[in-house]
Amino acid sequence: MIETRKLLYTLLLLFISLHTLALPNKIYAQEQVTIVQADRGEGGIIDGEPIRRLLGNVELQSDRMYMYADSAYQFEERNLIQAFNIQIETDTDIIWADTLFHDTEREYSRFRGRVILLSELNLLLSESVDYDRILDMAHFNSPVRFEDEDGILLAEGGYYIQDADVAFFTGDVQLADSTQYLEADSLFMNRSAQYYRLHNRVYAFDMEENVTFSGHYLEADSAGNRTLANDAWMMQINEAGTDTSHLNAQLIHLTETDTSDFVDAYKEVRIWSESFSAVADTSHYRSDIEQFRLLSNPVVWQNRIQLTGPYIEAHLSDDQIEFLTSYPDPFAVQQDSLTGRLNQMKGDTLEAHFKEGEIDRIVVFDNSELIFHLKDENDQPDGLIELIAQGASIITFLNGELDNFKAEQNIDGSHLPEDPDYIDRRLSGFRWDPDMRPERPDIRQPRLPPVTEERPFELPERFLRYISDHDNLSDFEHLRLIPE
Repeated sequence: MIETRKLLYTLLLLFISLHTLALPNKIYAQEQVTIVQADRGEGGIIDGEPIRRLLGNVELQSDRMYMYADSAYQFEERNLIQAFNIQIETDTDIIWADTLFHDTEREYSRFRGRVILLSELNLLLSESVDYDRILDMAHFNSPVRFEDEDGILLAEGGYYIQDADVAFFTGDVQLADSTQYLEADSLFMNRSAQYYRLHNRVYAFDMEENVTFSGHYLEADSAGNRTLANDAWMMQINEAGTDTSHLNAQLIHLTETDTSDFVDAYKEVRIWSESFSAVADTSHYRSDIEQFRLLSNPVVWQNRIQLTGPYIEAHLSDDQIEFLTSYPDPFAVQQDSLTGRLNQMKGDTLEAHFKEGEIDRIVVFDNSELIFHLKDENDQPDGLIELIAQGASIITFLNGELDNFKAEQNIDGSHLPEDPDYIDRRLSGFRWDPDMRPERPDIRQPRLPPVTEERPFELPERFLRYISDHDNLSDFEHLRLIPE
C-alpha cells in the first residue's frame, strides 16, 4: 500500500547546511582590525557621542575576515560599529548586507536589509539576521530563504545554535525540490543527529513515491523511523496510476529497512483503497509481502462482503486483495446483489480467496455455521438453507455471487421455504455495519502557495558585481546566483 522509501522527511538533511551561519564577528576594536583602504577618515559627534568615521571605499581586514563597505562608524562609548553596504569575506563564507551593527563588548552582530550569505553549500537570503557569538546562535527575525543544489527552504523566522547543531524554524515553513514538497508551522532539527520534528499543519508530497501525507506532528530520526500524529493521513497512488489507497489514524509510525517498509497505525484506524476498506484500533503493514494485520475490533469490507473478528490478516497482490483470514470466531456477511439478503458464515477460522478482485471462495474451518438465501431460476428469493458442521465448509462464488457450497463431518442442516419471517434470520454474533464503512477521503491540499524561484528582494549591486567579477566560482556552480 504505502511505500515510504526516500520519504521526504529525509530531504531535510539535504536542504540545510546551517553550519555556514557562523557569521564572522571580526570587526570590533579588540581584534586588531587593520584599515586597508578608506577615501576619508574623520572624527565627529553624533547626538553628543564621539564617533570615528571611515568614508568611501572602506576596506577592513583581520586575521579571519576581509570587509568592504561604503562607510563605517565606530561609536566608542557604546562599543558599537555600524557599517553600510557591506561585503564580508571569510575562508568559507561571503556575507552581504545593507547595514551591519556590531556590539564589540557583547560580541553581537545585527545584519539588516538584503542580507545574503553565500557558502559552498547554500545561499541564504533574509532582511534581518542576528548573530550572538557568546551563545553561538543565529536568529532569523524576518522571513528567511535557503537555497542549495537540491532545493529551497522558506520560513518566517527561526534560530540556529551552532555548537549544538540545533535549528528551529517557525512560521509557514516550506521545503521543496524537484521530487518532494513539505510544509508545517514549525520545524525543529538536530542536523548532526539527523533528528527532526515538525509541528502543526504538516503536509508533504513525495513525487517519486507518489505518497501524500498530513497531520499535526511529524518526527523523524536517522534510524529510518518516522512518526506522524494527530489526524494523521497518508495517501499513495500506485505506479501505474490505477489505484489509490488512504490511511487515517491518530498515530502512524513508519520504519524503513533495506528490504521492506513497515507502517503501523494506532487509534481510529481507517483504510480505504480501490480493492477494500477497513476500520480497526490497530493496523500493521509490511510492504515486501503486501500484508495488512488488523487488531482490536477490526472490520473489513470488500465489495459486498463484510468480515469481522478479533484478528484479520489481508494479503494483496498488484494492489488487489488476494487473501483474507480471520480468527478466532470470525463472522462474514455477503450481501446478494439482486435480493439484498445477507448470507452469513461463521466458525473458528475463516479464509477468503479472491481472483482479480472478486471473491472466489470462502473456507470456514471447524464449527462452521452458515445461512444462505436461495434464488429461483428467475433470480427471485426462494427460501434459505441453514447448515452446521463440525468440520470445514467451503463456499464458492461466481462473478461475486454465491454459487455453491459443501461441508463435511457431522453435518446438520435444513431448508426453509420462502417466508417473510425468515428474511431477517440471523446467526448468533451477527454483525452488518455498512454505516461504518469508510468512504473515499477527501484529498488534502497544501495551504501555502507554491515555492517559486523568485528571491525576496532585489539583489544588491555589490553582490551582483562580485559575481560578475569572479569567473571562477566552481565552488558555487550548483547555486543559481543571478536570476535568469
